[in-house]
This record gives sequence, C-alpha cells and structure tokens, in this order.
Amino acid sequence: MEILGMGFLTALGFYIIMCKINLPFFVKYQWQTDLIVSGTMTFIFFGTFTGMAVAIVAGIFLSLFLFFSQRFV
Repeated sequence: MEILGMGFLTALGFYIIMCKINLPFFVKYQWQTDLIVSGTMTFIFFGTFTGMAVAIVAGIFLSLFLFFSQRFV
C-alpha cells in the first residue's frame, strides 16, 4: 500500500512541475514525456525493489495524468 501512495505522490510532483513549466508542451509529446520521466524515475529509485516498484507505479500514474490532461488542454 505504501508503494501505491509513494508512486502517486511522486507522479503528482512531476505533474505539478510540468504544469508550472508548460503543460500543453508535455501533453503534445505525451509518449516521449512518459518515456523520459519513467526513465528518470527508474534512475532515481534504482537500487531497491521498493524503489523500482515506486518508479513503475509513478510512471503509470503519470501516464494516466497526461492522458486525462490531453482531454482538457
């Protein structure tokens, strides 16, 4: 359960940063953004099983955030 919460908060943090920079740009290049951010999170959390699980869950949440943002932006 902690992995789900930490993944959600990590994805939310990345999403807030994207909103502050330029969300329509990130939504326009959605799959590239997913790939780069998921790779970055994997690099950040590399070393433990929990860290890798958090990176995977955060990548899924971020992908969902961008998918729904595409509908509204």
